[in-house]
Amino acid sequence: MKTRRVHGHVIRDVMVWSTRCSEHFFPWRTLAAQPMRESQIAEAGISDIYPGYELGRTQPRFHLLVYTTLGTGCFYTQEITREVRRGQLLIVPASTPFGYQPDKARWRFMWFHLPDNERWAKLRGVPAILRPTYLTEVLEGATEGYLKESRGRGPTSQRAAMLYAELIGLYISRELGSREEPVSADIKNRLYNLWDNVNEDLRRPWTVEKMADLMAVSPAHLHRLTREHANASPMKMVTRLRMERAQELLIIHPYPVRAIAEMVGYQNEFAFSVAFKRFSGVTPGQFRERR
Repeated sequence: MKTRRVHGHVIRDVMVWSTRCSEHFFPWRTLAAQPMRESQIAEAGISDIYPGYELGRTQPRFHLLVYTTLGTGCFYTQEITREVRRGQLLIVPASTPFGYQPDKARWRFMWFHLPDNERWAKLRGVPAILRPTYLTEVLEGATEGYLKESRGRGPTSQRAAMLYAELIGLYISRELGSREEPVSADIKNRLYNLWDNVNEDLRRPWTVEKMADLMAVSPAHLHRLTREHANASPMKMVTRLRMERAQELLIIHPYPVRAIAEMVGYQNEFAFSVAFKRFSGVTPGQFRERR
């Protein structure tokens, strides 16, 4: 057994199993897994572990991603010890000695191994990262769906499993970015989450200050980020989301324009109509008639 000690933390090549633990490995040598292989994911699974379990690696060959779905875990490297919880992504680059175990009770998480190749070269040589993520819920649905459909035997099950596998690959690529450093990819995902929050509550009187608070950045920094990644100001992004929703409502529902204006955050029908014409080139009534 290999052992390394730095700053008081002992890293060992070890796998201690608890009888209550279970692991679900993705069936990998199947046609259904091909989209994940093409996305340069080497292996994946879901672990459900309890106190008594411990995993340690002194020279891991793969980059490791961990998404917690239930409970908390204790992760450690040669220099740090961190609690890992839902809503966080743990990234451990290849060749980084590490270990983990449940914190105090059950810990359930999804894990992905990425090959140490040029596709993921940006992860080489960086320290282990624990950062917020907004993809846990959608990845959890995709992985559960993939495992369920991959157990089926019919052609529709195989097709569904392949679609889930493609989704997983897309989400991992979105999480890490195609060419960006991990920090840059994190900024993009935080912006995606911000616009999701805005889109779910368009009635709210959004301001740059309120959106900056959600992003945990200053208003000036939010302006810079949205200019860089969306080529628009924060409030123009809000207007875009409101107008796109208004277009959908005008086409699908026979609501009065006044009601639609309120549903997308305008208390004044006239102000809504002016904003809508500026965005769409026609008034709300003309837009509805043409469709």
